[in-house]
Amino acid sequence: MSTKTKIGLIAGRGNLPVEVLKEIKAQGKSSVVVAIKGECPPEVSAMADFYQEHGLGRLGTIIEVLKKEGIHDLVFAGKVTKEAIFREGFDQLSQGLLASLPQKNDDAILLAVVHELEKNGIIVVKQTDYLQHLLVESGSVLGNVTESEMADITLGFKMAKAIGGLDIGQSVIVKNGVVLAVEAIEGTDQAIVRGGNLGGTGSVVVKVSKPAQDERFDVPTIGQNTIESMIKAQAKVLAIEAGKTFFVDKADVLKLAAEHQIKIIAGTF
Repeated sequence: MSTKTKIGLIAGRGNLPVEVLKEIKAQGKSSVVVAIKGECPPEVSAMADFYQEHGLGRLGTIIEVLKKEGIHDLVFAGKVTKEAIFREGFDQLSQGLLASLPQKNDDAILLAVVHELEKNGIIVVKQTDYLQHLLVESGSVLGNVTESEMADITLGFKMAKAIGGLDIGQSVIVKNGVVLAVEAIEGTDQAIVRGGNLGGTGSVVVKVSKPAQDERFDVPTIGQNTIESMIKAQAKVLAIEAGKTFFVDKADVLKLAAEHQIKIIAGTF
């Protein structure tokens, strides 16, 4: 846990930035937020002690802002999609970093950003330093899965770990022993809907961490959007990796899931 009194936050899509800011405040620290332009929830600006928006491709500007504000410890929170990375264009520093990468997958790009920040005295800390309370423990979270659903979960867990190892995605949609969809650049929510379109009602959604998960960014997360996508897809079971997955807005999510007879289970399958 950081002993610094001012914490930086690179804020992307979803509610994780809000949760990080709540924890920063609870620890009696102040926040300096650089929000990824067009991605960040609107309430973040009201919660932050300092707030600016920049494209992630403007890395030189982001580093200047963080150094000017005296930031040593920095948290990444919220989804940063590849579309967001490329949308705003690149400054000279970012262009050089991209050109140096043999592969431009999400992890490679984010690791290059982390290393550049470190060169400038800014350390990216683990997301769990501020979001430990959101990790899900093993067990049945809502409802009880059937034997056939557990078989699909086991298959999906194996497949999701495999695609995670290739840095393709973290989620797989399965039904009756058939893999309907794997998450790619579109993200978990759209992959769920795609799987539902292909398989109809009753599919199983499995979301896991990558085998070599870097806890500084892209820790698997579920929340309201996950369940809403499952409702659209008529999916009936959500299986998540225990101790490795953030569960955002848990009370509201469980209420919505219960209303639509969606089961949720956490474990290592």
